[in-house]
Amino acid sequence: MVARRIKNLMVAMGVLLGSLMGVAGAFADFDGMDTVMTISPPKQKIILTPGEDYEGSISVSCSSNAKNDLKYSVTIGSYGLTKDEGGKADYDDIDLDTVTGYNQMMSWVELKKDKGTVEKGGTDIIPFVIHVPKNAPAGGQYASIIVQNDTSVVTGSGEGVSFVNTFRFASSLLAEVTGVTKDEGEILENNMPSFILNNQLPATSLVKNNGNVHTDAEYTLQVWPLFSDEEVCTNEEKEEGSKIEGSKTSFIMPDTERYHTQTCYLPAIGIYRAVQTVKIFNETSVVEKTVIFCPLWLLFIMLFVIIALVLWIFMKVKGNKKRKSTTTE
Repeated sequence: MVARRIKNLMVAMGVLLGSLMGVAGAFADFDGMDTVMTISPPKQKIILTPGEDYEGSISVSCSSNAKNDLKYSVTIGSYGLTKDEGGKADYDDIDLDTVTGYNQMMSWVELKKDKGTVEKGGTDIIPFVIHVPKNAPAGGQYASIIVQNDTSVVTGSGEGVSFVNTFRFASSLLAEVTGVTKDEGEILENNMPSFILNNQLPATSLVKNNGNVHTDAEYTLQVWPLFSDEEVCTNEEKEEGSKIEGSKTSFIMPDTERYHTQTCYLPAIGIYRAVQTVKIFNETSVVEKTVIFCPLWLLFIMLFVIIALVLWIFMKVKGNKKRKSTTTE
């Protein structure tokens, strides 16, 4: 009995942990409770015309490996990028709850179904219609179609213990309403250090979208040895295999600041020339730095050698003075 209670407690903790750690492509739970859900597409970029309807759909699929059919419910949520304490969006976590002036589209979306069941290995289609008002403001509008898993999982040895394994995914609607739009941005920061103690060279930037439409900011990082034209890091043409960590573009919404970091992994100690180029709309910023990569242990060795050399010179001068004084006497 005690062992059974401990097992049930572990299962309950597993369900709770799984509901907190659901990811946007698939879900696997404990003790055979592996209902797996995917939604498609995860993101849609659409053009809306004031006074006209837009029809679309998303699909919900249940893996053939699932132990249960998938029960789900559908709601409309907002869309935004999660911000840090300074108010900057510096990573790609999605905020589905905060409502702003750019989330008016939430009230325009009509779902043709708000719940359903998908059989194992099957797919369900969720149609929706966006009723665009005649006076809809031009520019960006954002919303999300949120699909929540409502599948109950029965576990426990003959006790019929039932858990609802709750997690939710979102398909984002990124819309641009036709009309007078403003493409305007500024680059607030573009920087790299001139001296680093390890082989990781960070190139940071802060851009701001002052317009009323979303855009992708673009980042290019190139690094050469000081006396060579052979690049050791580049994402100018392709990102893969470039020894650069960090995306080449970032999505930035209207009235939003976006902090971005690219990191080049330098191959050896030395002096390098680095160039970072940042673009948003028609604004471009280029920063070029001479970067010294000297690890801490090498600094200690150099410092030790310098101190030893100074002491040797001091002792040498002192010895010469002493010999000179003896000769004079």
